Amino acid sequence: MMRRERAGVELPAESKNERTRSMSLDEAYWQSALPEATFVDFEVEKEIYVPMRDGVRLSTDVYLPTGADGKLPTVLVKTPYDKDVGEGSVRTKWVDYFARQGYAVVVQNERGLLLSEGSFDNYLQGASTDGSDTVDWIVRQSWSNGRVGTIGCSSSGEHQWAMASGNNPAHSAMVPGSSGTAVGNLPGNDTRGAFYRGGIPMLANWALWYGRYVPTERLMLPSGSTQEERQRIRAYFALSGRRGWRPDSPERLRHLPSKDVLREAGGPLTPFDDYMTRTPADHAWDEVEFIGAGDEPRVPALHINSWHDLASGETTRLFAYLQSLNTPDQYLIMGGGPHCAIWQELPYQITKALAKEMFAGMTTTEMDATPAPDMRSFTFGDLELGDVRYRGVDHGYPKLYLAWFDKWVRGRENGITDMPKVQLFIMNQGWVGADTWPLPRTVPTTYHLTEDPDAWRRNEAGGLSTDSPANDLVDSFVYDPMNPTPSLGDELGFHAAIDQRPVSARRDVLVYSTPQLEHAVTVVGPIKVDLHVSTSVKDTDFIVRLVDVYPDGRAINLAHDGLRLRYRDGFDAPEPAEEGTVYQIVLPNMVTGNRFLEGHRIRLEIASSSFPMYERNLNTGGNNFDETEGVVARNSVHYGAVHGSSITLPILPD
Repeated sequence: MMRRERAGVELPAESKNERTRSMSLDEAYWQSALPEATFVDFEVEKEIYVPMRDGVRLSTDVYLPTGADGKLPTVLVKTPYDKDVGEGSVRTKWVDYFARQGYAVVVQNERGLLLSEGSFDNYLQGASTDGSDTVDWIVRQSWSNGRVGTIGCSSSGEHQWAMASGNNPAHSAMVPGSSGTAVGNLPGNDTRGAFYRGGIPMLANWALWYGRYVPTERLMLPSGSTQEERQRIRAYFALSGRRGWRPDSPERLRHLPSKDVLREAGGPLTPFDDYMTRTPADHAWDEVEFIGAGDEPRVPALHINSWHDLASGETTRLFAYLQSLNTPDQYLIMGGGPHCAIWQELPYQITKALAKEMFAGMTTTEMDATPAPDMRSFTFGDLELGDVRYRGVDHGYPKLYLAWFDKWVRGRENGITDMPKVQLFIMNQGWVGADTWPLPRTVPTTYHLTEDPDAWRRNEAGGLSTDSPANDLVDSFVYDPMNPTPSLGDELGFHAAIDQRPVSARRDVLVYSTPQLEHAVTVVGPIKVDLHVSTSVKDTDFIVRLVDVYPDGRAINLAHDGLRLRYRDGFDAPEPAEEGTVYQIVLPNMVTGNRFLEGHRIRLEIASSSFPMYERNLNTGGNNFDETEGVVARNSVHYGAVHGSSITLPILPD
């Protein structure tokens, strides 16, 4: 049943016409308003059941521009979220925008979620085959031109990688945003889709996501439901989980054992319950449809993320892997801000009143719909990023996505592929471009932990210097898992840039800083921390954080990493620690793009917890996930001529 809907937004007064858009993109395209819409209305058919190869049917909506002649290119959004209110309102971002530009738009729920059939027992379940089957279904429709582009952020981006690995010939292009949590066992990546850092579960982020969005248990329709019945159910009942239920508050996440935090919070069963009992080497992880070594997707892709995303490192490592395979038409774009920051610039200014009109009074959508943030002067926590618009122009990202699909899905030669393969927003500086990642001009520069006689005046342990230290030193602290070092800015899984001084001042944190910089230093790329450590217990964690210290004292977090000491020789070879033995450990997962300005200081902080972002180690040497009592540890960092602890930064020369 087709239902006609108004697009619900005003047409832009100025734009480029169709003829100009078919030519090479120049600066005028980027500086002008959004391209003029060719359609004002569209029709939607909701709750189509699209069959997969195993007979499971997935809840699908199809939007077609009213009055379109001939075959249409298609934009596909596959999502685990509520199609009406999830992902910041899918319709406000993609349905209206692309339908008005003459695209068919298909929005589909993943299997086992909301009104789709099947079960959700594993992350990315069915992503590879379901995606390909959906593309095959699309190209069989009378309105399809035989080409499909996929778009979406977070989980709507992650599913695209398993789908792309199958190289369906009709999957013509993709825009996976903030999708690094789909990355598995690629060379140099051992985080199991960012579930771990150094074998430590990322507790807060995944308790939030699994607990709120993807329950294994759900209300189910009776077999044989009709399309009309599903439409009525969706129109009159809330399909998402309780909006006020939050499993990820620091208080709730303090519950022990850690495997039961969702049970204690009253949440549904989810795959998280099983994942928390695994080790990084558990072969059960191999059943998750991550993109990994041996996969060779050939779909043209915009790898889009931002520096403070949980999985920014995974995004860059995936791009580097495909780059090593000489995969054509891959582009990396790293912007400024948090998870899905590059999705916050809507094609239109959506107000609550307009959302009410567009969604026929759906109050949950109205509550979610707020004006897009000012991307010209973007503030992220305590970090003022300035102008984060793509190419520094209004609607830069929406223009990019449209040009990308116009090239690959509509078939227009518009010159979009002439742009640099790597485009990076450097915090405190602006955009830079190159053709490879890491940037070829960066110089790995080692900053050694060193003695600083004046460090105590700043409540610090020591300094950072490019000169090798002469003396052998050790700094120690007491880590009590019953009073863990807290996360600040990351405690709810959102990874905000927050002034770290309240945490830096704690006695269970070691702080090492350079003197105030006489000249600005630009750090762009992957970062390695090399530490020599010892402990009084059988097992403990070491957490590191890279911080930009401003002249006024603000200490803004840029990146973090961790290692559970039992995994120092590999995740498949855990070994208890011996008291007093000095171990060398390497933490390789941090990545950033930041210019440390003149007068700033580069800082490395070291602790043994960052709770609840990381699961706390109870220091017993046991399973940890099933324990309720902790042991106090005395942990030490050794540095100097013999035990040369350091951080290596990729510095981009001016």
